[in-house]
Amino acid sequence: MAILMTALFAAQTLAVPAVPAAAATIAAPEVMPAAATSMAVTSTPALTDEMIRKAVRETVAEDPRPINDVASGGGRLSAITPHDRLSAAFEQAKVPDCLHQDALKQQPATIGPINVVGPYSLPWVIAAAVRGKCR
Repeated sequence: MAILMTALFAAQTLAVPAVPAAAATIAAPEVMPAAATSMAVTSTPALTDEMIRKAVRETVAEDPRPINDVASGGGRLSAITPHDRLSAAFEQAKVPDCLHQDALKQQPATIGPINVVGPYSLPWVIAAAVRGKCR
């Protein structure tokens, strides 16, 4: 084992080319003292609330799109009247016709997570008619 380590060490020292002393001093990076680096980091101003407000104002001023304000609609979020809401409730509660496309509205034709469509849904239409789910 010692012979193997000696051979590897000798091979490594022979493989590394010798660097002239002048080249080694030129390539060495400048190292700043710890005090100078900490001062360089703290010399940048901290992010303040005023700076954020100013940036937001500038961004809003640059954006050509108008701001959608809820107050512009008079405080109403939707224009649904009580009449429209009652009509929609009656339409949803109405028993559908068995021969139209909404026949299986109250009894969907599914086998587990798979929807059955087309003529394959005929057994579900018959079952819905027998159960009174369509007329």
